[in-house]
Amino acid sequence: MCATKGMLVSLLFWSVNVNAVTEINYMVIQDQAQPFQNHLNKKKHSGIITDIVNKIFASDEYSVKIHTLPFNRMIRMLEKDDIKNWITFGSPSWPGVQSANLSKLPVFNVQHSLLTSTQQDFDINSAQDLFGKTVVLLHGFDYPGLEQHIARQNIKSIKVKTYKSAFKVVNRLKEKAGFVEMDVRIKYNLKKEKISSKDYNLHNFSKVIADYDLHLAMSPNINKEVQKHLETELQNLHISGSIKNIIKAY
Repeated sequence: MCATKGMLVSLLFWSVNVNAVTEINYMVIQDQAQPFQNHLNKKKHSGIITDIVNKIFASDEYSVKIHTLPFNRMIRMLEKDDIKNWITFGSPSWPGVQSANLSKLPVFNVQHSLLTSTQQDFDINSAQDLFGKTVVLLHGFDYPGLEQHIARQNIKSIKVKTYKSAFKVVNRLKEKAGFVEMDVRIKYNLKKEKISSKDYNLHNFSKVIADYDLHLAMSPNINKEVQKHLETELQNLHISGSIKNIIKAY
């Protein structure tokens, strides 16, 4: 009787472990990361990074739990590392926790642009070309190549929380200001706001902020098997062409 009971307990324990699901905590930046991370509400999420993460952890062994937070609050939470197996996106060009543990392969390469009114038409060969002007920047983000000149007040800056606000400032200040952002984000959000790109000039900003790769960023203490799975599946997505197809969709 005791032997039978012990066997049943062992079988139950084995069954629970076989069916155990690993929770992945996917961190989403609220309102500022389109088209990498889009959200209409807590249940409706899409975007380049979001679609890639969902494909990587599509098997029944994993469950993706999404946390949507303002950027600065998200960073503070990641720095504490209280959440297990968190994943978001990052770059070796960025400071702090978003560059502490990156995927071996990048997701894609990003370029920056300067969006201005059509009244401004010039080539930007260095940050000095912006001296005396104003740049519109998203609140909470870092801008390598600009920060030192802003600190010295050679370039003025206006911080905004949304793309819609950035476009409004550019429209209002005309010849005095331009919006600095990743090219793909500018184009996506112009389309989202139903604004014609013909109403603006888009200047290549690579000579001020060099092009760089975006990767998946993970907790430094992420489960090693989870990271191994991520690296393998990300490589498979590159080989199959799925990454390119996801990017094209946005």
